[in-house]
Amino acid sequence: KFGDDLQTDVTIPPAAKRVHFTPVKRVHFIRHGEGHHNVAQREWRASKDYVEGTEPYTIDTDVDYKYLDAELTDKGTRQAKQLQDYVSRNCNHTQLLIVSPLRRATQTGLHAFEQVAVPRVVALEAAHERAGRHTCDKRLSKTELQKLFGDRVDYELIEDEEDPFFWELGAKGDMRGRVRESPRSMTLRAVDLLKFIMECPETEIAVAAHSALLQAVFTCVLQGSDIGATWFGTGEIRSCDLTFLEAKACSKGYGRRRGWIMALGLAVVATAVPKVLSLTNSMRQKN
Repeated sequence: KFGDDLQTDVTIPPAAKRVHFTPVKRVHFIRHGEGHHNVAQREWRASKDYVEGTEPYTIDTDVDYKYLDAELTDKGTRQAKQLQDYVSRNCNHTQLLIVSPLRRATQTGLHAFEQVAVPRVVALEAAHERAGRHTCDKRLSKTELQKLFGDRVDYELIEDEEDPFFWELGAKGDMRGRVRESPRSMTLRAVDLLKFIMECPETEIAVAAHSALLQAVFTCVLQGSDIGATWFGTGEIRSCDLTFLEAKACSKGYGRRRGWIMALGLAVVATAVPKVLSLTNSMRQKN
């Protein structure tokens, strides 16, 4: 499980250095629509020759990088566009859209908000899917991404030209690029994502990201709601209000999440937004 291997030797950031923040923020979390890698995985596992534990998009099975930074399928694009009604009704005050730099998440966020003007759209490495070994989770270079989306997405916060995770994982000898990012590492990025949300001036924010990253956010960091108890489906959105509380006020009942709370320096309580229009079930049935 995410977070089980965390050592609680992290420290709370000094209060004097902490940026002032709004204690409650509304956040709309989105998982990207169906990608070509999702289809490939289903077909791979349905094959009579399927070997348990293998995938079609590792550096061993995808030597030509066919699934490099996988894009949305036609169905995935439809799923993203079908979010527009929900977004128009429930997210029309969004001031910031955070997208993973991986193409499928960026495409989903941009499609979902086509009818809502968002003042600021930024790519953030912290929203990257669990990295390493899978070619679908290796992003294009920053230059290539800017050519594709630079007129709509700000890449200033992307520091590395190439994906900073893929080759660095298992960088020694034959293991270079063959190691999957650890749950601990990914969850620390989930903490970084929430730090960014906490410290940014915007009070209503949308995040277009990935299933494993979102699972880490909801099961390891956020408290007080079962809104993230299940994995996000493709093209699914969940809205909640995040309340940031001082970590020293946390009870001992936070269990294994307490280590992440200490890393953040805050407890983040998620409350499902009431009376929002949910299209998730109907979208799944139509698609």
